[in-house]
Amino acid sequence: MTDAQRDKAEQLLNAQIAWIIAQLDEKEFKKLVKEEVNQFFKLAKTLKLNEVVSAEKVRVTARRYAIEMEISGAIPELIGEIADRLYNHPGHDKNSFEDLITDQEVAELLDVALEMKALRQRLISEIGGSPLTLNLISDMLYRGIQGFVSQGTNMAGNMAGNIPGASSLLKLGKSAVSRAAPGLEKSAETSIKKYIAHNTRSIIRQSEKRLESAVESGELRQGILDFWDEIKEEKVASLRRYITRDELEDVMVTGLEAWKQFRETRYFGNLLDAGVDFFFHKYGDTTLDKLVGEMGVTKKMVNDEIMHYAPDIIALLKEKGILEETLRRRLSPFWHADSTLALL
Repeated sequence: MTDAQRDKAEQLLNAQIAWIIAQLDEKEFKKLVKEEVNQFFKLAKTLKLNEVVSAEKVRVTARRYAIEMEISGAIPELIGEIADRLYNHPGHDKNSFEDLITDQEVAELLDVALEMKALRQRLISEIGGSPLTLNLISDMLYRGIQGFVSQGTNMAGNMAGNIPGASSLLKLGKSAVSRAAPGLEKSAETSIKKYIAHNTRSIIRQSEKRLESAVESGELRQGILDFWDEIKEEKVASLRRYITRDELEDVMVTGLEAWKQFRETRYFGNLLDAGVDFFFHKYGDTTLDKLVGEMGVTKKMVNDEIMHYAPDIIALLKEKGILEETLRRRLSPFWHADSTLALL
């Protein structure tokens, strides 16, 4: 190839680079983006999701990022820093709970929760029938009785103290009972606890019915709304009375660890695959323009987002010479190729 051909190729390369850079001027670029976005949406009417990508490929990608991708060791440290920023954010001191959620939204959420009758009844039944609940209430009742008896004994002692010889008589009687039946007090305690436990089951069952009745009658709903009225004007910062910055970080880190464990289970993988398969079952034969439309994406949104980010990035690439260098690197092989030079 002659030097004249190479010079001609170099001139054409420079002209092409200059032309492309001129097209990326903000005014021209805006026009270019509008044209290309319009063209994309026009082509999107002719392409279906199944033609563009398969469910299998999307499943592989979803698994790669949701399951297989390693979570960097820097993430826990980052979580700690985020927790600190969140905990100490000045917005907590300026915003009250009612600034975050309205009375109507609270009422609607409450109604949705209370309408889950089967779940509600199961929760009430499980909590009421729990051995922990039974033991807790039984212990509370026993300690209450114990305190009442102790108080009564003290009152009797105080009264006996005012009667000559009565105090000694009480002590003698208690000592005699202890010698005659050393295990009597322990046996009485056991019997009382059994009695309380037996009756506590009945009390809990009655309480379950009372709670369910309170739900059905609207008492519980009104009680919760009354509680909301009491706290809604408090600042969000009031939550700092109940949770420390370190506790917030512990919750976030523990949540991350739980997510890492959960995402590795076969169950999560199956759910992920099922979600992708359903999406393709529903939209696989849908054209791309209808699909993005159902997702709420419009031509104007695409245009606006591109123009929001691209001009600043292009200006930076121009300023640092990266844009021209990149174009020259990608286009030079074409213009310097023997097949191209032969055409000149």
